[in-house]
Amino acid sequence: MSEVTCNTIRDILPLYVDGVVSDDTRNMVTKHLERCEECRKKYEAMKSEIVIPVEDNVAPLKHFKKVWKKKKIILVCSTILATVAIMFCALFIFNHFAYQDKIAVNGAIYTQKGENITALPADSIELGYLRSITHRSTSDPSVDYTAVNLDEKYAGCMIYQSENGEVIYLEDYNGYYIPFVLNKYITQAENE
Repeated sequence: MSEVTCNTIRDILPLYVDGVVSDDTRNMVTKHLERCEECRKKYEAMKSEIVIPVEDNVAPLKHFKKVWKKKKIILVCSTILATVAIMFCALFIFNHFAYQDKIAVNGAIYTQKGENITALPADSIELGYLRSITHRSTSDPSVDYTAVNLDEKYAGCMIYQSENGEVIYLEDYNGYYIPFVLNKYITQAENE
């Protein structure tokens, strides 16, 4: 076998130190180390324990940890706040549209719309009085002269209808008239 160069042994030394070389290679490296002082020094340096220097300055890591913790708290709080705001808006919208003030008159549903007025239109006719009120209901009233979601103070108030039947007015006890616009019919009109 020809003489092995120092460069070849230095390439093999890490594997030799780790003990992952074949028996033939181990014998070859051992014989070379017995003869070569320079390669033996390299081997001894590799064989000794490697110490990795540790930096003692942990201030940047502590600062990063502190900033990260603040960001997490802000994120959690803003998420909770956004969730509460969305739920509040959803509840408001649901209540606004689901619990509308409605009155049933002559087989039709009228929904409150517009501002109160102080005088009835000249073509309005008296229909009767509001008989009952159902509270916090999403359903439509099904019996004539009944209402849903109105204040109890309106029970017994007079109802007036415009000549064309598109608008009815509920008279309150303060002399104002609350307009209700035709929304839909609850019974089919009979053919005459």
